[in-house]
Order: sequence, then C-alpha cells, then structure tokens
Amino acid sequence: MTKSRLFILMLLAFAGCKKENDPVPSPEVASIVGKWRAVEYRQSRGDSTISQPLTEENSWVYEFRFDGVVLNERGYVPCCLPSVYYLNGKEFRPDRTVPAELDPSCAYSLCVACPEMKITQTSPDSLTIENCQNYFTTFVRKD
Repeated sequence: MTKSRLFILMLLAFAGCKKENDPVPSPEVASIVGKWRAVEYRQSRGDSTISQPLTEENSWVYEFRFDGVVLNERGYVPCCLPSVYYLNGKEFRPDRTVPAELDPSCAYSLCVACPEMKITQTSPDSLTIENCQNYFTTFVRKD
C-alpha cells in the first residue's frame, strides 16, 4: 500500500512538471519563423533589373526568431538592419524581450541609414527582402 501511494505521489509530482518548449511565435511572423538561405540578388536601376543567382559559397542565412528578431547564421543580429520592418505590407516591430547580441563584426561596418526593410513572402518556402536602395534578395526556406 505504501509503495502504491509513493508511486501515485511521484506520478502527480512529475505530471506537474512543465516541459521547456520552444516559445510560441508571434502570429504576425509565424509564417516566416525559421532559417532562410539567400539564393538570388537583384537591383533595380531605372527601368531595368539586374539579377544574379547566389551560389552556396556566396550565400548567407537569416533566421527569423519566434519574436521577429532577425539573426544571422552565427546567431547574432546582422549589421545595419532597421528596427522596423514590413511583412507583407504590415508594419512589424520585433519584440526584443529575449536578448540578442549585435554581430561583433558590426564594429567595422559603416551603415547607410535605411529606416525600413520590406519582406514579402511569395510562397510558404520563398520570401523577398527589399531595402530602401532598391536591392532585393530572394530567400528560400532552409531545412
């Protein structure tokens, strides 16, 4: 009888333990949470667009965290990103309650002020990021 009571008490104690799960993504960014690899770079000049595919060696990865914070493949906030971006036309300000460090290499970067970044998700596995200088980068979801 004592063993069964002890078993029931232990079962209740373990049932009350909360598992450490990944945070729930903000609804505004849930569709883009994850890792994305750059595959194409485009620039608009006047009426023409110059397009260049990116090889794996010349590519980079961005990760959109659950709170909308953008990280590079080393887990740092990339240099020169604005604090506000537009996702599919809607303004979004990342919730920075969970700390993220700025990439240490940014100390050597001279950033041109760009107040906004536009992100358009063209399909579930493809998105385009446009900055204020008419540069477009196409990303595909990375497994």
